[in-house]
Amino acid sequence: MAATWSSIIGLILLLLPLAPSSSSYIMYRLGGDVFPTGRFFVRMKIGEPLTAYYLDIDTGSNVTWLECYHPVHGCHCSPGVNQLYRPALGNLRVECKDPFCDALHADLPDLPDTNPQCTREDPHQCHYKVEYVDGTSDGVLSNDTVSLAEGNNRPMVFGCGYNQRPRNPSQEPNQKPVHGILGLGNGIVGFAAQLKKQQVITKNVIGHCLGYGRNVGGYLFIGDYKFPPNGITWAPMIKYEPFYSPGQATVHLDGQQVYATGMSAVFDSGATYTYMPSQIYNPLLAKVVDLLGDAGKPAKDDPTLPRCWKKPESIESLDDVKNTFKTLELRFGNNIVMKIPPIKYLILSDYKNFCLGILNGSDVGENQRIIIGDISMQDMLVVYDNERGMMGWANIPCTTSRL
Repeated sequence: MAATWSSIIGLILLLLPLAPSSSSYIMYRLGGDVFPTGRFFVRMKIGEPLTAYYLDIDTGSNVTWLECYHPVHGCHCSPGVNQLYRPALGNLRVECKDPFCDALHADLPDLPDTNPQCTREDPHQCHYKVEYVDGTSDGVLSNDTVSLAEGNNRPMVFGCGYNQRPRNPSQEPNQKPVHGILGLGNGIVGFAAQLKKQQVITKNVIGHCLGYGRNVGGYLFIGDYKFPPNGITWAPMIKYEPFYSPGQATVHLDGQQVYATGMSAVFDSGATYTYMPSQIYNPLLAKVVDLLGDAGKPAKDDPTLPRCWKKPESIESLDDVKNTFKTLELRFGNNIVMKIPPIKYLILSDYKNFCLGILNGSDVGENQRIIIGDISMQDMLVVYDNERGMMGWANIPCTTSRL
């Protein structure tokens, strides 16, 4: 999402879908950044008449949904959202017996008691509730037109999210609102799975490259895109609810293991920052402080993120911190390693301080897994190959000039 809606409007032409050389894939330019925007997003035209919306790309969610004004229930919407999807009642008649409704609830195993297939008030609508790090979204399924590219309009099933319940604080630090979520998870109702079922794409493969720096965007592809094969580290995907995971990971800083045992790690492009449970986060923070030594002067007056340090005068930018902060590593089985240099876990705040972009997951109820967020996937091509059950990553510049 962009820092202001005027700046988002200025990106309209840049975010149009890119026409592929064949029907095997779809490519989108991305807008946004880790800081100060807090999101990476696509622009899509949806509904009748077609209306442009900005959707946060989210590999941690199966359900695509828009903030929605329900014809009966209205909308308890997020603050700052300037445009609502307004379906007709006919669009919302995705029956409880519809296969999409069954698939939706199979894709949401965390909340079985709060995902009734039918309610007395709306017996012909398929209800759902999705839980995120920053809150929950309640809604019903809608069947409406989505423009995939100029002249390529398709009927697709997605959520009319009319009841948003943010946590306190209301969002991840510094995030600005978008119109909804583009669900790129590996479930049956995921955006890519629907495209393959309609034979828009030939393979259920998703990839994103999130740019490093302010307002650099990046790109997203869905389908059989011929990405550069060299230098990609591949790992088998472990089935972990709707998430993409290479399995258990141990955390190492400056070559030393931070916590004695490993935890499941998931790649979640819907999370701005990386989260680690307190049993990992606390010793990691202590080690960061210890390695900083005298250079680690806390910036207690900086509200940007929970942990910030004053920038030494000798350092001009994040590119110069490699001798002050050390490289972080996630080590998976079979000697598979993901390296996270300081520029992929720090931000330079508007107060000109260095802030730690790794947050305590236990503060938001994430006690059993590591969430690898956008900050740690900057300038990295990440591929989720649902056909082969593999995922991979490679460090490359994520500029749209590569398209």
